[in-house]
Amino acid sequence: MEACFNSRMSAAVKNELVLPSDPTDFGDAPDHLLLILFASRCGSSYAGHLLANTPHFDQVREAFNVGHLAQVREKHNLADDGEAARWMITRHGTSKAFAAKCGQPGLIGAWHLGYLEAKFDRMNCLVLERRDRVAQAVSLFRAELSGRFHSPQKAAREVQLDDYDREKISVFHAVIDQVYDSLHRFLALTGKSYRTVYYEDICADPEAFVRDTCADMDLPMPATFDAEVRLEVLRDELSVEWIDRFKHGR
Repeated sequence: MEACFNSRMSAAVKNELVLPSDPTDFGDAPDHLLLILFASRCGSSYAGHLLANTPHFDQVREAFNVGHLAQVREKHNLADDGEAARWMITRHGTSKAFAAKCGQPGLIGAWHLGYLEAKFDRMNCLVLERRDRVAQAVSLFRAELSGRFHSPQKAAREVQLDDYDREKISVFHAVIDQVYDSLHRFLALTGKSYRTVYYEDICADPEAFVRDTCADMDLPMPATFDAEVRLEVLRDELSVEWIDRFKHGR
């Protein structure tokens, strides 16, 4: 893990976690486990909601994100973040399966808590990407400007056309590239097999994404599947304008 990710990030995540004094027992985790690796604004919420529309998952969340663990630990008066992770697995999975989304911090958190060591050999891994990383960088820049990273959130401010900043979008594009470089390095060094899934392909055929993921995990595809999700698409004409301007060097 230290060879794959920034050591300062690893140390920062570890310092924010409330680590157990003894290794957490993840022995009661379900048999079918999924890890979705991603960088921000690649459609991970959409993918997670689609999977949660099957009987195999209750919710698919960033279960090892430090902030989410802290919320669960405090709300349920748990001793440490290992117990919070166990709570996540029990409540957001089912008796058959559990899936977690992990960016770099979440993956580091799962490592520090011992979840990867305990269950990595039994996990299926997906890497979720966007074919259009410029669109992803624009989406991330807009989220930073507005404070709205997920559709249920309210924007702290309205983004205007004149807020366009090519240099800042370039920075976000480089950050996204770095995240995926780190994730692929992690998978290569661990020798873990994985499947790459693209957001654009999920949008084109959401049922195929769910069917293929169920097949990866040796889980049956539901006889009927509802692809409806309660998420608002944040991309609009302003996004299209900025993407075009960036791609044309303006």
